[in-house]
Amino acid sequence: MPKVFLKYWKPLLSVNLVFSVLVIHFEYHHLHSENALLENLQGLFLISSTIAYFSLAGYSAGDTRLACVGAGMLCFSFFTRELDLEALPVLGHIGFLLHGTGRTVMLLVLWAIYIRMVVTHGGFKSHLVSVRRAKYLPNFALCFLLLVIGAVFDRGFFLVDYSRLFEELAETNAYLVLAMPAFYELYCRYAKKWRLPDPMKTKAEVTPHR
Repeated sequence: MPKVFLKYWKPLLSVNLVFSVLVIHFEYHHLHSENALLENLQGLFLISSTIAYFSLAGYSAGDTRLACVGAGMLCFSFFTRELDLEALPVLGHIGFLLHGTGRTVMLLVLWAIYIRMVVTHGGFKSHLVSVRRAKYLPNFALCFLLLVIGAVFDRGFFLVDYSRLFEELAETNAYLVLAMPAFYELYCRYAKKWRLPDPMKTKAEVTPHR
C-alpha cells in the first residue's frame, strides 16, 4: 500500500473512535441506523469512486484500463447493494432495476460485458498476473478483510453489544479504502499535474532530473 495512505491511519482511527463514543456513550443510535449518516457516507464513497474509476479508465489503456473498469464495476455493485435506491422518487420509473431480481439481472449483464472485455484483451490469466503486481492491491485486500469483519457482525456470529455500529463502521472504512486509489490518482493527475506511473506496476521507472 502506498505510504501516502499509511500516514492517514491516525485521523481515520480518531474518526472511528468519535463515532463509537457518540453511539456507545451518548447513545446517538441514529448515526448507524438504516439510511442514516454512516450508510449515506458509504453511498457517497461508492458512487464517487465509481465515477472516479471509470474516469481513470478513459485515460488508460490495456490492463490498467481493464482494472479501472473492474474497480468501477465493483464500486457500483456495492452501491446498488448498500442503498435503497428504489425508494428515491426520482428513480421511480427505473426502480425495478435497482433492487431484487432487476438489480441481479442488471449486474449480471454488466459483469458479463466486463468478462468479455477481459477475454478479448488477453484472457483471465494474463489479467490476473497484472493485477497481482498492482500497487493498489493491498487496498482491495484490506477492503475485503473489512467487509468480512462487517459480515461477521451482521450475521451475529459473536454476541457483541453495538454489533450494528461495528458492522457499519467496518463497511464505511472498507469503502473508503476502496475509493482512496481512485481519489489519489485523480488528485495527482488534475490537481498536482503529475505524470503518474502505471498503477498496475509496483515499481515505476523514475526519470532523472536534469
